[in-house]
Amino acid sequence: MEIHQLVRAMAAELSSLPLFAIAASVASFVLLRLLLASPFLRRRNWPGSPPGPIGVPILGYLPYLSDRLHEDLHKLSFKYGPLFSLNMGLRPAIVASSPAVAREMLKVKDSSFSSRTITEAVRTVTYDATSLVFVPYGSRWRTLRKILTTELFSSRSIEQLSPARRTQVDWMLRTMRRAGSRGEAVNLAESTFIVSANLVSNLVCSKNLFDPEKEGGKELKEMVWEILEVVGAPNLADLVPFLQVLDPQGLRRRVSKVVKRFDDFFEQLIDERMEERRRGAKANPEGRLDMLDVFLDYKSEKKDDELKEFSRVDIKGMLSDMFVAGTDTSSSTVEWGLTEILRKPEVHKKIMAELDQVVGTDRKVEETDIPKLTYLQAAVKETFRLHPGVPLLIPRRTNEDCEVAGYHVPKHAIVFVNVWGMARNPDIWRNPLEFSPERFLDNELDVKGQDFELLPFGTGRRSCVGMPLGHRMVHFSLASLLHSFVWDFPPEILADMTEKVGITLQKAKPLVGIPKPRLPEHLYGGGSL
Repeated sequence: MEIHQLVRAMAAELSSLPLFAIAASVASFVLLRLLLASPFLRRRNWPGSPPGPIGVPILGYLPYLSDRLHEDLHKLSFKYGPLFSLNMGLRPAIVASSPAVAREMLKVKDSSFSSRTITEAVRTVTYDATSLVFVPYGSRWRTLRKILTTELFSSRSIEQLSPARRTQVDWMLRTMRRAGSRGEAVNLAESTFIVSANLVSNLVCSKNLFDPEKEGGKELKEMVWEILEVVGAPNLADLVPFLQVLDPQGLRRRVSKVVKRFDDFFEQLIDERMEERRRGAKANPEGRLDMLDVFLDYKSEKKDDELKEFSRVDIKGMLSDMFVAGTDTSSSTVEWGLTEILRKPEVHKKIMAELDQVVGTDRKVEETDIPKLTYLQAAVKETFRLHPGVPLLIPRRTNEDCEVAGYHVPKHAIVFVNVWGMARNPDIWRNPLEFSPERFLDNELDVKGQDFELLPFGTGRRSCVGMPLGHRMVHFSLASLLHSFVWDFPPEILADMTEKVGITLQKAKPLVGIPKPRLPEHLYGGGSL
């Protein structure tokens, strides 16, 4: 947030305070302005710190940062190098902007960088950081990670979820065909979000929870989007603790309201499942375990396990993880991918020729076709490179004092890995701003965490546990959308690549256009979601 924005926010907050509190706050603000103007009070970030911009007392470098933090840090990397430091308020922070530095931190010294930076919004949304994404590294994290990787995201479990993926993509194609046949435009962001969210809900409770035709489904979608926006918003009160009493951005009030609605929703899901279990009813007739059953059934037999079973709060924390982390990232990637492909006619032409050769026009794309679609796979990698779901990954936190590239990093420092910035660095990529799938045809670089030039899912201990599912859905959804329709988007929508900043980077001007069916009508099917 710019300093003038902070001033306006503080002024609005002061209007509701008693006179003596206003006087004290005004005096504090005047003192801060004097500190900002004084060159004599500036200091180095900390002893032995990496190079970096020198901020001002209390606020650090915050007055010079905008809400587009990934862009600000990228620009600073050209001046200060691949590893630099800055103070964000009263919190020390370091930024990795090269594959070599990322490798040292996230692989060689992963144990020192394996915890998360927890904000007030995150703590509230994740029930005091009880979820896998944000829980501190330790025995609880190991237990949660093991359960998810063996029970929900194993190869076998992913295969068992294949019918649900087919159902969701079929629904999307069917509704788009109906709209296109009537000459009506569709909002791609909304459609792909519903597909991702319903896939998550099938993973969680074996049913669709997002029905765009019903009021409850629309409300649930709005709740998820609001959570994503609140969690992604920088909060000054996390970085300058004495501002917590003012809550200058109003995030505490806002997050409390939406979390209360989410909590009621989670309570209802758990109550419904408990009632089904009492009646002996099966949530999934196919016998596939969903997340609710896995966590309700869990009983640890280890004597030294601090987590003997899961409480309702534990389960709600994991539900929050699934819906917050698992919905928007995949749908945003599909939208960015379609945008980039349609902006490059030569790329679009090659993909369509490959689809027609491998799939033809007398059937729909199947997941089993994806390994044969070499050029499409390269285009998806290029999309992940230019549009990573989380541009700075989810910020980590140092567990202890440590050393990186010969510099000292203090305990509990904020750790940013700017994967968005690395994708735009000409020292790492040739013609980095150009969308060119060809760059992935002649090498083995992949997105699964072993190649540090390309880390959309993170790497190491805190990599995205849902990567196998998200990776499949992006390929399947994008291939299906391209194969099934000729797209008519206004040129100004395709040309506008402005990003809307939150926990993810969405396309600020969503793709809204008319899908013209290119396959026989019977392939789109009928029926409801």
